[in-house]
Parts: sequence; structure tokens; C-alpha cells
Amino acid sequence: MAANTMTVHHDPDEGLFEALDTMDQGFLWLDEQLIVRRHNRAYRRLLEIDGESLFVGRPYRELLQYLLTRGEFVEVRDQQRFLERRLQAMRDGENQRLKRVRPNGVVLSVSATTLPSGGYVYTYLDITRESNAQEDLKRNAKATVVAMANFAEHRDTDTGVHVLRVARLVGQTARELKRRGHFTDIVDDNFIGHVSTASILHDVGKIATPDRILLKAGPLTDEERAIIKLHASVGGQLLKQALLMMGDSPYLLIGSEIALTHHEWFNGKGYPAGLAGDAIPLSGRICAIADVFDALTSRRPYKAPWSTEQAVALIREQSGTQFDPVVVDAFIGVVEERSRVVLVSWAEEMSVGDLHIDEQHQILIDTINQLASAEGQNDRAMVAMIIDELVSYAAFHFEYEEKLMEDCGYPDLEMHRNVHLGFVNWVSAVREEFIYRRRTQFGERILNYLRDWLRDHILGEDQCYRPYLDYRDTERR
Repeated sequence: MAANTMTVHHDPDEGLFEALDTMDQGFLWLDEQLIVRRHNRAYRRLLEIDGESLFVGRPYRELLQYLLTRGEFVEVRDQQRFLERRLQAMRDGENQRLKRVRPNGVVLSVSATTLPSGGYVYTYLDITRESNAQEDLKRNAKATVVAMANFAEHRDTDTGVHVLRVARLVGQTARELKRRGHFTDIVDDNFIGHVSTASILHDVGKIATPDRILLKAGPLTDEERAIIKLHASVGGQLLKQALLMMGDSPYLLIGSEIALTHHEWFNGKGYPAGLAGDAIPLSGRICAIADVFDALTSRRPYKAPWSTEQAVALIREQSGTQFDPVVVDAFIGVVEERSRVVLVSWAEEMSVGDLHIDEQHQILIDTINQLASAEGQNDRAMVAMIIDELVSYAAFHFEYEEKLMEDCGYPDLEMHRNVHLGFVNWVSAVREEFIYRRRTQFGERILNYLRDWLRDHILGEDQCYRPYLDYRDTERR
């Protein structure tokens, strides 16, 4: 007798879903009514959702609301508006492709594609490693650019952070030009990012300028002035040569442009080529203003720092002659905006009796105030640049201050040094958290800590060595 056979019919959908569960890529399927039909194991892992059937058969609105409520979209301030806009876009059949950072720092590449039936398929890919590698490349490129610039700049400034301040002002001015709708054929987000970093190299040609001229305290002779003017063409040529070796590098391309033209005048009376108006690249016109402003408001071997008001007045006066009037207006808008937020104010009781230390403390205070201003504008790129400045300038200031305390015989130098080291380590850790976990903001807690630490440190620990400075000065007299 023939053996009985039985045919087993498998549900093809179950086989498909089993296959989807083996994927590393997250998968979410919505039908034409935006009802959740299925999600796979990778989706649940990436979004940290417990339960194979959680939200299946329920409206996507409920899943999205759940994610919002638990803080999945940390950058969203108006949850209801976000929810309605997202759902409306889906009802309109819009496709989406974006990069999203989860609260735990995981970076997801998200794609939403409409189906012929009117439903949606969402896919999620973890690109954290690739994103971190890109961030490392950007930071390494910037660090290299800063190192190149500092070879030339360190002899000409007290701080070595001049180039970072100029870079930020250039970036902020470019962003303000975009906000105002100027130079739309040039100024986009890529230009803003590239021009700010490239401007760090604006004075790289000074590496060929002799110290006797660069550090001269008095007026320059005509011959000395002619020599120092060579730094523009020297810098432009150095960076063009580097660009030939590097190939496609927007930093070096725009950097050579800036180095060569940031001393050209809008009316054609600048150097080295006597360019005028639009013949001067926009990058050079922006950097020209930022460089002059920072030079005026910084101490140099040949001059005391000007106030912000004095520097702005001169730039206004030179609008249309030395500077492009459109860029001047945008730059002044940046300066006015950043002055609206004050976390810490300088007061005379903060003085430790040393002119350089007091000025450095005022710069630190101003940097923290500008950090709060950028934070208030939700300008992540500028926050990142300012925190770089803060780390660099704090390290410079602490080294300078510790040398001063050592020279005057302050007995608690080691304790003070440890306080400084703790601050630098803390700010550096905050910077790493901000960059690699892609925080959109620092938050009030961190800003208040910076405010309180700086104010209390200047009024507390830093006042302890003042008597030793006074005694040293008395002995010298």
C-alpha cells in the first residue's frame, strides 16, 4: 500500500517576515491607512522597542507619539506640531531620506519610501561608525589647519587663539548673509563650513616675515611695511602649492583665496593686486572684516586692545571703502546679536592686579557669553567652534597664569594647577560628548556650571595669589 503523503502549505508572508528578521537593517511597514503592519528585529533593537508585536495593528501616530514622549527626538520642542507635520507629509506621499541621532548617540540613516498601495516602508541603518570616522577626519583636518596657522601666528599674538576667533566670526557672518538672502549663488551650508575653517589660514604667509618686523613695537618704515605686505601673496602661493599636492580640498582652495585677498580693499586700494568690489572673492571680503575686528580688540606687541564699540565704529566708517557694505551690515548684525546674552559680567573686584591676566579673564568671560548666545540661537556649528576656542584659550591662560604664580613664589601653585587641569578635562569631556553624541545643545546646566565656575574661580582662587603679585611689584620698585 502506498504511503500517505501530506502537503504542508507555508504562509509566504511568514517566510518573508522571517527573512526580514535576519537583516541588520531596521524595517518598519505601514499600510495605506498608516497602520503599523510589521517591524523587524533590527528595528526593535535600533529603536529599543520591547515586544515583537508592540504597536502592530495600531496607528503609526501612536508609535510616533510613544517615541516622542520618551524623548527619542531630543531636538523637537513642539511635539504636537512635529507629529502633525510628519503625518501630513506621509499622507501627501512624501519620500524622506535623513540622518538622525538618537539620544544614546547612535546615528541612523533613515529612509521612508511610499509603496504603490499608498503605504510606507521605513528602513533604518546604523551609521555611527562611519559618521564618527567622518567627524574624526573633519577634526583632524581642522587641527592640521590650526597647526599650520599657528606656525605663523604664534609670534604675532598673545593667545594663539586669534585664528579660531576669526574663523568663528567668518562662519557667523557667512551664515548671517545666508539668513538675509545675500549672495545666494555662493553662500550655502557647505560654503559656510568651508570658509570658516579655511579662514584659519588667512595669515599663514607671515611665517616668512622676520621677527624684527612682525614684533616691532613702533611704527614700521616704508621698507618694513612693504616686506610685511608680502605675507598675502606668500600665503596664497604656499596654499596653492599644497592644493596641487592635495587635489580636491575646499579648505585649501578657499584658504588660498582668503590668504591672497583678505587685505584687498573694496575700493581697489588694498594689496597685493588692487582688486575692487566683486573682483575680490566673497571669502576674502568676509575674512577682511573679521580679521581687522579681532586684531583691533586683541592686545598686540604694538598696541592695547580696543573696545568692541571702537572696533565696530571703525568698521562702519570703512564701509564702502575698505569693506563691502553688505558684508559689514551682516557682520555688525552678528556682533549685536552675540552681545544680547550675558551670563557673566566683568567687575573691578575680579581684578587680580595684573593687566594681562585681567584681559585674559575678560576674554574667557566673553567666550562663555558668546557660547550662551550661540546656544540660544540653536546654532550647533557655532557652539562647536566656541567650545574649541574655550578649551584652547583656557589652556593658554592657565599656562600663562601658572608661570606668573611660579615667578612670584606663590606657595599653592600645585593646588591651583590641579584646579585648572580639572576644568580643562571637564570642558574637553563636554566637548567630546557634544561632538560624538551629536548633542544639538549644551543645556542650561552646563552653561550655568561654566558661568559659576569662572566667576567663583576669579573671585576665589585667583584672588589668593594677588598679594604675591603686589609684593613682587613692591620689591621691583
